[in-house]
Amino acid sequence: MDSDVQQIKDRINIVDIVGQYVTLRRAGRTYSGKCPFHKERTPSFHVSPERGTYKCFGCGEGGDVFSFLQKMDGTDFPTVLKQLAEKAGIKLTPRSGARVATPEQKEHDERLHDVCEAAVVFFEQKLKERKDVQEYLKTRGVHDETVTAWRLGYAPAEWDALCRHSMSTGLSKIDIVDAGFALKSERKPGAGAERQNERSFDRFRGRIIFPIFDMSGKPIAVSGRFFEKVPGAKSDDEPAKYINSPETVLFKKSRVLYGLDRARAHIRKLDCILLVEGQFDLILSHQSGLPFAVALSGTALTPEHLAILGKLSKRLVLALDADAAGIRAGLKSAHMALVAGFDVKVPVFPNGKDPADIARENPELLKAAIRTSKTAIEFFLDALRPGTKDSRAYAKLVEAQVLPLIAAIGSKIEQEQCIRMVAARLGVSDAAVRAELGKTKTRDTDVPGTSDVRPESMEPALTPLEKKVGMLLFGRSSSKDKLKELLGADYIVELENRLQPHAEDLRFRFDAEVGEHSSDEQITEDMLASIETAVAKERFKMKFL
Repeated sequence: MDSDVQQIKDRINIVDIVGQYVTLRRAGRTYSGKCPFHKERTPSFHVSPERGTYKCFGCGEGGDVFSFLQKMDGTDFPTVLKQLAEKAGIKLTPRSGARVATPEQKEHDERLHDVCEAAVVFFEQKLKERKDVQEYLKTRGVHDETVTAWRLGYAPAEWDALCRHSMSTGLSKIDIVDAGFALKSERKPGAGAERQNERSFDRFRGRIIFPIFDMSGKPIAVSGRFFEKVPGAKSDDEPAKYINSPETVLFKKSRVLYGLDRARAHIRKLDCILLVEGQFDLILSHQSGLPFAVALSGTALTPEHLAILGKLSKRLVLALDADAAGIRAGLKSAHMALVAGFDVKVPVFPNGKDPADIARENPELLKAAIRTSKTAIEFFLDALRPGTKDSRAYAKLVEAQVLPLIAAIGSKIEQEQCIRMVAARLGVSDAAVRAELGKTKTRDTDVPGTSDVRPESMEPALTPLEKKVGMLLFGRSSSKDKLKELLGADYIVELENRLQPHAEDLRFRFDAEVGEHSSDEQITEDMLASIETAVAKERFKMKFL
């Protein structure tokens, strides 16, 4: 595994990868730009192509090409490793003890990718043939450019249109079923050749298709919105408004968020996540100028979703449906997010409308609603009141539903503010609310991978002399003998060991000193002279003490 990582680092220029996210300019031996991990006016973010590392002296973030992509895209190490290995043309060595995909399994996965891509292309073409479906999308406020950008399509109201087309192009019926686009008949269960002979029919029929993509932009599943029944279908059958692809080798609902492949860079840049519930909500939010929106894919919000999002931002705006089910789901999602350390807000939409409705009528109203979102506590205090018959019932509901949200907030100061808000709403004392809050246990769970700990800066721990010596020790190791001569071998060995955790920081500091118009030799000579002068002054002082 280590050799794979090193081979990738040797073949891939970190400047090319970072440059896809940050505008970089040459600054001597390194490149500099504005840090993507925090807001700044003056560039303090540096990338070293020689060492394959990056460092921000503003917020302290630093690492290699792997950690950069993990932080920017919100993905895990194995995912980044696979992506970079493909880019570098390297065949990965199986990890010891890990599940190793056989060549047959890998080939199967590739075939499923082919099925997904072929299905989306087929649906796109069928949409172009149906003017009535196109007109319907227009009535929903979807622009032609959005249809193309999101690769929307249409599944014909036929029992096996996709199956017949896919198999005519050489795709296997078994693979079409395994990719989630077809259902097999229950009359002849079997495997292998028997499965190939089973009768299958399309899962998606008479539906507008919304493709779901992985983080690399490849289709892995779809969601289908009902448009028309298949001729001859039972008239008493009420079709589901939406159906989604089942879980497959490629598609894991608990880890996939619709639109995240497009939204992640905007989430990182704007430090905000807009979580919506429906496919139209999602694409119309993006169309309206809210490119940091994502949506769930056929499942409730999960800890895995929060772990992924938490790597990109800790500010979450929950756009909820205004009905009772939407409020219940919102309470659960808000609680999970607060426990995970998110700052949660909820927008108020007029007359119970959803984001898609508002975006169709006036995109600026949607932006304004998102911009003026209320805190989760304030929103649910308002939302729960109309459903209660009297103040006593309201107080009981707040105690049961809102106090757990307050208990999930990590900041004691924010908790106190919420306690005062609840007390004012209920007409009781702060002490009464605080006493009931003390009985609430909610912060006993955590979401993996969502910690937001910044690396500690080494600056306060080092004197100017130590910093300068460290820069030479790690940035220009050939000066070590001279440093030992000036400061003593024992001191240099002790300082080198102490500064080892900050070695890469100090190398970047030295690179910055060299800059564009100096040489290593000149800077080293100047720094050694400065150190020699400082040592002489210190010794002169000590002489008279």
